[in-house]
Formats: sequence, C-alpha cells, structure tokens
Amino acid sequence: MASGGMDTLPHNGAVITLLAITGLSHRQAYGGIFAITLIKSLAVLFVIAVFYLTGIV
Repeated sequence: MASGGMDTLPHNGAVITLLAITGLSHRQAYGGIFAITLIKSLAVLFVIAVFYLTGIV
C-alpha cells in the first residue's frame, strides 16, 4: 500500500515498458494509468477498512 503511488511515476520501468508496447505517449496513457492506480489504491483501502472493522487485523 505504501509504495502503490510509486507505480504511476513516469520514469517507472513498468510504465515505460507499457508505453513502448502500446505505442502510446505519456500524455495519451497517463489518464488511464492514474485511474487504474486510484482504483487499485481505493480497493486496498476498502479491504483494510473491512479487516479493521471486523477485527481480523
């Protein structure tokens, strides 16, 4: 969870590889990358909240 935000940085190797494979520029793809990272982070936060509220953790 703590390093999840680092996935969206433009110099991340996975982002550069994704852009090279798809042929997109940073400008074209960054909105989608941001959206996926935001959804992923919110999903993890939801799971953590459920665990906390149910006493699992």
